[in-house]
Amino acid sequence: MTTTTLDWNRTYRAGDHHKYWELSQPSAELVGFLAALGPGAGRPALDIGCGTGWDTLALAGAGYRVTGVDISEEALHLARARVAENAPEESGDGGSRPAFEQADVRRLPFADASFDLLIDRGCLHHLGEEDRERYAREAARVLRPRGILYLRGSRVDTFPFKPLTAELLRRHFAPNGFEAGPLLPFQLQTDAMSLPAHACVLTRTEAERSATP
Repeated sequence: MTTTTLDWNRTYRAGDHHKYWELSQPSAELVGFLAALGPGAGRPALDIGCGTGWDTLALAGAGYRVTGVDISEEALHLARARVAENAPEESGDGGSRPAFEQADVRRLPFADASFDLLIDRGCLHHLGEEDRERYAREAARVLRPRGILYLRGSRVDTFPFKPLTAELLRRHFAPNGFEAGPLLPFQLQTDAMSLPAHACVLTRTEAERSATP
């Protein structure tokens, strides 16, 4: 079994997310990033692998019109319940209550150039090499020119994680029209554990995406 074929619905039903990646609040590194970025002003954003929705809520609170996607309907059920308890219909900065959609990041159900901001906390580092290329192509497709992809993922190569490295960014993201900022180490905190991780901000350039099918 590979990490791309894990039964995420069963994992969430069993409550195993609480043992590993669950948070009881938005992630600290995303809050700092959004504070530096400034008001979302109603711009569209996508939370990739949104899980139970805390970071999606943070985007909405910062004024983004945000959609959270996850492959697990069980995760999305929890995310929708969280939003119902915590999110106003509209924020003062132009944001609105998050929407959620079941989706595979390798085949996103959105039109080209749909978003100004993509965020990912721990989705990419579960994907194998071929799926990482598909991820990069889809991210480039749905992101507008000069849009931002904020990646956070493991910096250790241990099951089930595949590390976020400079080589990965050069191999998959640069050919698809991304300029990568510095790859910065930090500790990815959850309620149950701490993982050595990298964070990176990538900017979608005006250049054509890779023509590789």
